[in-house]
Amino acid sequence: MTAMRKPDGGVGRRALLGAGAMLALPALARAQDARTVRLVVPFGPGGITDLVSRVVAERAAVALGQTIVVENRPGANGNLAGEYVSRAPADGSVVLMASLAMFSVNPAIYARMPYDAMRDFAFVASVASTPHILVSGPKVTAPDLKALTAAAKAQPEALTFGTAGAGSSPHLTQLLFQQITGSKLLEVHFRSGAASVQSVLAGQVDLTAEATPIVMEHVRAGTLRAHVAAAPERIVLLPEVPSAAELGIPSFENGSVSGIVAPRDTPAPVVARLADAFIAALRAPETVQRLQQQGTVPLAGDGAAFRAVVEREIARWRPLLAGVTAS
Repeated sequence: MTAMRKPDGGVGRRALLGAGAMLALPALARAQDARTVRLVVPFGPGGITDLVSRVVAERAAVALGQTIVVENRPGANGNLAGEYVSRAPADGSVVLMASLAMFSVNPAIYARMPYDAMRDFAFVASVASTPHILVSGPKVTAPDLKALTAAAKAQPEALTFGTAGAGSSPHLTQLLFQQITGSKLLEVHFRSGAASVQSVLAGQVDLTAEATPIVMEHVRAGTLRAHVAAAPERIVLLPEVPSAAELGIPSFENGSVSGIVAPRDTPAPVVARLADAFIAALRAPETVQRLQQQGTVPLAGDGAAFRAVVEREIARWRPLLAGVTAS
């Protein structure tokens, strides 16, 4: 069918809009007919991003009317998963549970990036935020944050600090601690937060900072000592742990933040459908309860909200990351 033209020869606005909608229909139909949606997680099983993904995927699958399969693709602080999803079919069949660090930190510490966070993805939804807890293992005798800080300052790099990789949110918490206290810790990078915590439990590494659900049971059991919650208030699930604000270091606030993105050229109707499903899942009472039980705050924002957080965090972390390079 030939598009009707205005007297000046331009294509009518309604005809253009209609043509755009027609172009989006095949991709939308494929996404609706697909049996599964793959939700790619950029870290290994057992970490906070993985835990949040599995809780949210279960309910989002109901809202979407499709099966959602969680697929772990760890490596390079999320860059491997980011590259994979950026090159995936733009039809809604593959989406990424992006960590905030992938977009706001990695470009500052990697000499070459396999994707451009702001250009290569369609932002779908903001998902969750989980405050970090600074914990120590059995070899550390410091009973509180004051004593721990004194020990760290007295012997630079004598205390080791485990992270989920250079530029990961635990690593950022370490950098914040060093900046605020004037200390220097020896960082040890692992492929996941869960692996880092296990090394601290085993006494191989002295300290780490991880999301509440990753360390909560160990703190309760007394196998890890919690020194501070990197949050403005005490965490309900660990009320005995003082917050950064009450210890007089309000800038020591950090955690794991995640959001859903899709490949760049995913049609707007497909992005909207995904956003509706994930936001509905995050607002469902059972999802809220399950996330809160592990110390996670559901965000349930749209793609624009997640993009705004990324832009804000870029400005926050760039000065602190000067000189930091990924291995």
